[in-house]
Amino acid sequence: MQTTTSHIKQGGMVLVICLIMLLLLTLTGLAAMQGSALQEKMAGNSRDSEHAFLAAEATLRDGEDLLAASGAGLTFATDGSNGLYDKMASGATATDWRASGTVWRTASTISGIAETPRFYIERWPEIINKGKSLEADTPLETTIIYRVTASSVGQTGTSRAVLQSTFRR
Repeated sequence: MQTTTSHIKQGGMVLVICLIMLLLLTLTGLAAMQGSALQEKMAGNSRDSEHAFLAAEATLRDGEDLLAASGAGLTFATDGSNGLYDKMASGATATDWRASGTVWRTASTISGIAETPRFYIERWPEIINKGKSLEADTPLETTIIYRVTASSVGQTGTSRAVLQSTFRR
């Protein structure tokens, strides 16, 4: 009787090839997991930025509502001590939303936001409305322009949205 000895000559090549294939599948799985984790972080940051934007927009409306309700009765100061800056005076303080010395007004509390949103209002010099009347004895109308700046963070506080609007009275 004759026996075959072909399995002795292979020397384990099937095992080596299977281990290489297993390594390639493992690397592919790790790359897919890293891509998924990155996409999850990007989606979270996008959601946080969107919450910051929506909160800043709601805060902007709070400032505009304050002007619409009591614009003439508000007390504006050159130093903005109450979050209302008067830009009509010659010694008016420069305002920058990034500066630590900027005085803000707090807005309505919004649930799910890391910090209370805030805003400040600047009153700019009056503008003459030219072309409204051609009569010589009619006085020209003036308009006061206000700029509302609102700032808010998102749910985690890592993203910030700052919005500005111009309001005319």
